[in-house]
Order: sequence, then structure tokens, then C-alpha cells
Amino acid sequence: MVEQVAGGVVFARSKSGWWKWAVAHRVGLGDLAFVSVISVLYVFDLTIAEHPAWIPWWAPMLVGVPASFLLPLRRRAPWTVLSVLVAVAIGLTCLHLSIGGLNLIIQVALYSVCVRSTPPVMAAAAGMAMCYPVADALAYQMPPLLGTLRVTGAVVNLVIVVGLAYAVKIGRLRAEQLERTMALLDDARDQLAADAASIERARIAREFHDIVSHNLSVVALRAGVARAVIDRDPDHARETLQELESSSRGALGEMRDVLNALRVRDASGSETIDWQPAPTLDALDALVDSVRGGHVTWKLARRGQVRDLGATVEMTAYRIVQEAMTNVLKHAGGGRARVLLDYGADQLRIEVTNELGALDDVVQPPAPQQSGHGLIGLRERVALLGGTLTAHPVMNGFRFEAVLPCPENSDLD
Repeated sequence: MVEQVAGGVVFARSKSGWWKWAVAHRVGLGDLAFVSVISVLYVFDLTIAEHPAWIPWWAPMLVGVPASFLLPLRRRAPWTVLSVLVAVAIGLTCLHLSIGGLNLIIQVALYSVCVRSTPPVMAAAAGMAMCYPVADALAYQMPPLLGTLRVTGAVVNLVIVVGLAYAVKIGRLRAEQLERTMALLDDARDQLAADAASIERARIAREFHDIVSHNLSVVALRAGVARAVIDRDPDHARETLQELESSSRGALGEMRDVLNALRVRDASGSETIDWQPAPTLDALDALVDSVRGGHVTWKLARRGQVRDLGATVEMTAYRIVQEAMTNVLKHAGGGRARVLLDYGADQLRIEVTNELGALDDVVQPPAPQQSGHGLIGLRERVALLGGTLTAHPVMNGFRFEAVLPCPENSDLD
């Protein structure tokens, strides 16, 4: 029983293998089936057709049938198959012998040549195939009208075959072109997705830099002030520590919002993030107030007509001021600093300057660190808006200046 089952499995696998082979070679098997049917009909036609008395009725079969079975080779050697079939048809016709279905096989061979050729080669192949109808009309000495109709009918048949081959060829070329285009579009889509992801990662990195760098500088400043005054002014130190705690909580909230951008959306496709509004220039007062109380005296000034500049410009301007203030806190132990917002008719000019001063009990700034990517990130932000950014040392200090285009009649974000 087991052997029978095992044998059945082997048989099933063998049957499946034969089926796969048949599917893979279905075109060649179709040609063989077509030629076999034509050959059977050719034999039947030879038994009833008239033929010269000096030639046995089966003699044409010795030439016509082998020539017919060349058809499966039409994809490998189409010109050879077409030439042999036309030559056999002409030879049998000149001997007044029946060719059976060789004319149909010639048309199939002609199709195989034309579907792989250019229009001039198609015309040459059709001219070769036309040799048989012309030879048929001449061999049987058909009357002019009948011979003309015979040749005209053959021309119509060949035009149909050549036209079909040309249409199939154009269809294949278009399909290949469409496939290549789809592949290029897929590559372009993948590249755009990768670029978008890279841009988003860079944006998030800039946000992290702005948040962490500024708030850690404020924390270091507040901690230094508290350490300096804790012995002689405990109340001031306590107030400073409370401000430090508030600044730290705000920084953690901003970092949490940025990290939420990296979360995967839920199954419904909607985001479950409670986004905080992007910072605007209205928040600069709170930003400056958060760094007061140290050994840098801060001043915030505005000129011109204060107006809403749009979310993109406002956030970029806020980050510019934040980064400039961070650099002042890092590298200036004391002195004066000023933030100026100059609202023009078609631009916003941002200026952050600091001047070093000699104050008592100056808190030493953190040790200089390797230059980071803050200024590079600011230049990228400003360049995206079509603005300019300059940063350079001045007498006894440093100066940031950025100009952002923002026409009064521009559409707000």
C-alpha cells in the first residue's frame, strides 16, 4: 500500500513535470500539430489530385512533408525555412504536382521573418513569397484574367500577413518601451522617496540641534549663575533653579514633539500625535526672558510694522535667533547682546550682536567645543527661502545678520 502510494506520488510528479514542459514548449508543439494536420491533408490530397503519369502519386510527399516539418525552426532560422518552402512549392508547381497546404505554411514562415525585420526586409520577404503565385500562374498557363486574379489574391494575403507581423512588432516594441518606462518611473519614485526621507532626516536633525543646543546652553548658564550666588543670595539661586527646571521641561516637550515625527502611523493611517504649534516670532519675548538673569544683558527690539509673515518664515526667523543666542551663551562670558527684528516692506532683517564686557563675578562659559553644524543648518534654512545669512566677528564681539524675503502682499502659509 505504501509502495502504491509512493508510486502514485512519483507518477503525479512525473505528470506535473510533463505538463510544465508542455506549457514551456507550447508554441513549438503548436507548430508540430499544425504541420501534422497539414501533412495528413496533403497525403489525402495527393491520393485524389491529378498528377503526371510518369510520377507516382506519393512522390511529392517525399519532398513536401519534410519541408513542412521545417516550420518549427522558423524562430531560429526564419529566412532558411522561408527559402526552402518557397523553393519546394515552386519546384512542385513547375512539375504540375499538388503542394497541398504548403501555401499556408509559407505564410506562417513569412510572418516569422517579418515580425523580426525592418519594413524594407519585410518587402523583400514578401517579394520572395510572391514567387510561388507567379510561378503557379505561369506553370499552368492561366488566362490573363485568371492569372491576374490569382496573383492579386496572393498579394492581398501577403499584405495581410505582413501587416499583422508589423502590428505585432510595433506592439512588442511599445510593450518593451512601456516596461522600461515603468522601471524608470519605479526607480525615480524610489529615489524621490529616498531623497524625501533624507531631507526629512536633515530637517529633524536641525530641529534637534536647535532645541538641544539652545536649551543646554541655557541650563549651563542658569546652573552657573545659581552656583555663583548660592552662598550670598539663596533666594536668587532658588529662583534661578526654578527657571532652570522650567526651561528643562520646555526643552523636553520640544524634543518629544520632534521624536514623535519618527513614529509609525497607526493601522487607520491617521497620526496620533498631538503636535504643538511651530514657534513664531511672538515667542521671542519668552525666549529672551528665559536667558535673562545671567551675566549677558539682553535686549529685544523691533522696527517697522510688525505683521504675520507666515509659518515658514516665522519659524525660520525664530530658529535663527535661537541659534545666534545659543552661540552668544556658549562663547560670551558676559557683556551685552541685542536682538533686532527690522520689518521692511518686502523683507525681514534679523540682527543679533553681542559685545563683551568686564563684569564682576563673571561666570566662565563652557570650554570651546569643536565647531558643529548649527551655522550650516541656518544657511540651508535661509537659502530655502531665498534669503542671505552673514556671521562674522566685530570689534569686541560677534554679529549675526539674516535677511528673509517676505513681501507684504505674499500669501501666508
